[in-house]
Amino acid sequence: MRHHIVHSLAIALWLLCAPVYGADRAYWLASQEGATPLVGVQVKLQSFNANDARKIHNAGFAFVRMGVWTDRMGRADYRRALDQAITAAHAAGLPVLLTVRSLGSLAPRAVSRAARAATLAQAGDDMAGLVAQLDRQYGSQLLAIELWNEPDQSKYWPTGDVEETFAPFMHAACERLAVRKPSVPVLGFAFARVPLGGSAAGRLLQPLAGQLPRCLDAISYHAYGMTADQIRAASQALRKRYGLPIAITEDGATSAGLNGADRQAKRVAMLMQSVDAQSASLISIYEWADTPDASDTAQRHYGLLRADRTAKPAFDVIERALRDARASRSSTAAPGG
Repeated sequence: MRHHIVHSLAIALWLLCAPVYGADRAYWLASQEGATPLVGVQVKLQSFNANDARKIHNAGFAFVRMGVWTDRMGRADYRRALDQAITAAHAAGLPVLLTVRSLGSLAPRAVSRAARAATLAQAGDDMAGLVAQLDRQYGSQLLAIELWNEPDQSKYWPTGDVEETFAPFMHAACERLAVRKPSVPVLGFAFARVPLGGSAAGRLLQPLAGQLPRCLDAISYHAYGMTADQIRAASQALRKRYGLPIAITEDGATSAGLNGADRQAKRVAMLMQSVDAQSASLISIYEWADTPDASDTAQRHYGLLRADRTAKPAFDVIERALRDARASRSSTAAPGG
C-alpha cells in the first residue's frame, strides 16, 4: 500500500516538473478518473512572500491558491500586493490558483426585483471582465481562476437571498465567459458543501447546469470533515451529473484545542494517503500559515505552519510524503518500477 501511495505522489511531482506555462496549461484537467491530482496549498495575499514561495516549492507543493477581492482591485496598493504575490510564486516555480470574489453586496435590497436583477447581471458581467483582465495580465503565471468562494455560506455571499441572487449574477458572468473563454481554466464555485441533492450548494448549481460546459472547466467544492470514501463518491457523482472534472479547493483542519495538532496531522495524512482515489483533478490544503487576526480561535490555527513560520506536525507529514515521492520518482517511472 505504501508503495502505491508513493508511486501516486511521484506522478504528482512529475507533473509539477512538467511545463506549466506552455500552450496547454490545463493538462491537469485532462487526467483520467483515478489519476493523481495536483496538491497545492492556500496562502494569504497580505502575508505571502518570496521566502514562503521557496519553502512551499521545496516542500513539493504543485501550486498556491490565493484570494482576490474584486472591490479592492481599484486600489493601487492592493494591485501592487497582488502583483508582488504572483511574481513571488512565479519566481519559485509555483503557478497560482486565483479565487475571485467580492467583499461587499453586489446589489441593493431596497429596489424593485427587476432593478436588482439588472444590477446583478451587470455585476456578473463586470466580474467576467475582471477575470479576462487577470488572464491577460497574469495568464502565463496562473494555474486557474476560480469564481467565488463558498457562496452557500451567508458570510461569503453578502448580497443576501442567495437562492434568488446567485443565479442571475453567475448567469451573466458565464454568458460573457462563454463568448471568449480565458486562456486559463475557470473553476466554480468553491462551494462549502458538495453541490448535490437538496443541499444549498446543489440548489445554487442546478439552475446553471446548461451553461456550465461553456463557462467552467471544473466544478470546485470544499471537503472539510469528509472521509476519503465520501470525497470519492461525491466527486464521481458530480462528474457523472455535470460532465466536468472536479477540484477540491479547500481541505484541512484546525490545530486549535486539545490534541488539535495531532488531529490536524491525521487529517492531512488521510488526504495524502488517499490522494489518488478522490476522483479530483486538484486538492488545495488550507492553509500555509496561521492567520493571527482571523475571526475566531479555530480559524486562527489552520496553518501547516505557525504565524512565525515554525512547522507543525501536519507540515512534517505532508512534506515527508512529498519528499518520499520525489525520491522514488526515478524508480517508479522505470518500467516495472
